[in-house]
Amino acid sequence: MFEKIKITKIYLRQGSEELLDKVVIEIPLTIILNNQELSTLLCSPDKLKELAIGYLVSESFISSKADIKSVDLNEKTTVARIETNQPLSKEELNKKRIITSGCGRGQTFYNYQDFSGCRPVEAKLNIEPEVILNLMAEFQKKSVVFRETGGVHSAALCQGDKIMAFAEDIGRHNAVDKIIGEVFLKGEETKDKFLLLSGRVSSEILIKAARLGVPLIVSRSAPTNMAIKLAKQLNITLMGFARGKRFNQYLP
Repeated sequence: MFEKIKITKIYLRQGSEELLDKVVIEIPLTIILNNQELSTLLCSPDKLKELAIGYLVSESFISSKADIKSVDLNEKTTVARIETNQPLSKEELNKKRIITSGCGRGQTFYNYQDFSGCRPVEAKLNIEPEVILNLMAEFQKKSVVFRETGGVHSAALCQGDKIMAFAEDIGRHNAVDKIIGEVFLKGEETKDKFLLLSGRVSSEILIKAARLGVPLIVSRSAPTNMAIKLAKQLNITLMGFARGKRFNQYLP
């Protein structure tokens, strides 16, 4: 997840020193779906199978584990080849996107069609504030790569007072897709769980959560105005700035 690089650390009015610093690794993951190149994700080099599957789920290429015929990940070339049991139309496959590290999404632009198929989440969760803040503290402790490098985002799926799945990546969206892929491959129910995030909550994150049926998102950072609007439309409880002993809840 990181490598050591020689750097020069400069101190104001105190000179400089040369030392080794830990820097996150960034790689391209190419997803080939039914023998057609679909997307290239710039990401961190772990949970690549989960990332590829999670991306296909969150982009609505697949909706159940039964859709998948085979998955072949070449970790040397960082190419994931995935075959589905049912062929996809040319229109569906013509969504090839070169995607940046998941913060700006590069050439990807979401419009109404991207979330028109998302149904409002029906599940409800009542989680005590103390549980949420305790989980966020545990979540931060699990973010080892962030503590070492400061260069990744984190995501976790929680049930009750426990973290069930955790991922780190250079991209916010990638971290969430790794979580999606992991629970999807395990066949786990998600409607009784909720997401913890380290970074900004955008409309894209809301769409991913809605496709999972997750009723609650909690982040250490801020949501965008579109994320708040979508949360209201999709019946998802949204909380931000969950730090220390407080958080904000964005109400309908």
